[in-house]
Amino acid sequence: MNPDAAAADPRFVELTSQYENWRRTYSYAGQLSLNAAVWEDGRLHLRDGYPCEGWTSLIVEPKDGGCNVLRATTERRNEPHESLVAFFSDIDDAGKYIIWDLGESLRMDFHLDPVQWAWEDEGLDARVRQVSLDRYVSKFELKSDPSRYFVLQAGGIRPENHLLPLTYRQLNYLLLNGLPASIISQL
Repeated sequence: MNPDAAAADPRFVELTSQYENWRRTYSYAGQLSLNAAVWEDGRLHLRDGYPCEGWTSLIVEPKDGGCNVLRATTERRNEPHESLVAFFSDIDDAGKYIIWDLGESLRMDFHLDPVQWAWEDEGLDARVRQVSLDRYVSKFELKSDPSRYFVLQAGGIRPENHLLPLTYRQLNYLLLNGLPASIISQL
């Protein structure tokens, strides 16, 4: 995907909008604000703590047929170290992964149980099929639309499989559930 086309793609616009909503939520919660989303070298960078020492980032890298999500860190390094988290065939699913990651961090800051725990207890979502591609590499696809899938660099049934059938709205509801009313009332 051409970088300029990616930035204008409505799905990337929606991802950025969802990210901005969570930046505001972090601010309302009294947390240090996440950095604004920025396009660099054809990739969408969603940084936390940049340019301070130890900053981290989730990066969405458009690819033919989908996008990679990478995690970057500068902890104990001069240059960022990037590692592949997953390949997503649909940008919306990559966006939901990022929002889930941000929401879970905020939930833990408020000593709320992560949504991930419930998903781990439930196992594989009935609407999702898991295909083992290699040792420690699994593909999770939506049964109703096998063109929607992600490939995760981890073995076993991963709680992230529950993201596929959800909408952003449903995911936000799960992540915001239990946060103080003083935060929710500002959204």
